[in-house]
Amino acid sequence: MEADLPRFIDLAKDFAGTAALEATGVRSKCVTVLIDGPEDADLWGREALFHGETRVGRLTSGGHSGAFGTSIGMGYGKPEQAVAGTKLKVKMQGKLWDAEVTEDSPYDPTNATIRIDG
Repeated sequence: MEADLPRFIDLAKDFAGTAALEATGVRSKCVTVLIDGPEDADLWGREALFHGETRVGRLTSGGHSGAFGTSIGMGYGKPEQAVAGTKLKVKMQGKLWDAEVTEDSPYDPTNATIRIDG
C-alpha cells in the first residue's frame, strides 16, 4: 500500500499483517519528485522532504534525469502530499530546493529526447 501498489493486496483475504494494516492505515506513500536543485550535484538518497516548515518524508534514491533535464528523486512522504503537482522542498547541500511531486515513473514515451540530433 505504501509503495502505491494496491492492486496486489486483497484486503478481503486474511494474511499476516491484515489487522496491523487495518489498525494503522497507510502512514506514508511512495513519491517521485522533480527537483529544481543545484546543477553540480545529484541526490544520494536520505534527503529530507519538507512541506512548508514541516518535514513530511525522505528520499530513498535519486539522480539526474536526462529526459527532464533536472534532478529526480524517489522516496516516501505523507499520503496527503503524495499527489502529483504538490509543491515540496528537498534539503540538499544544507539548503531547501523547490520540488514538485510528479506522476509515478515519469518517462518519455516517444523517446523524443534521446532522438534529438545534436
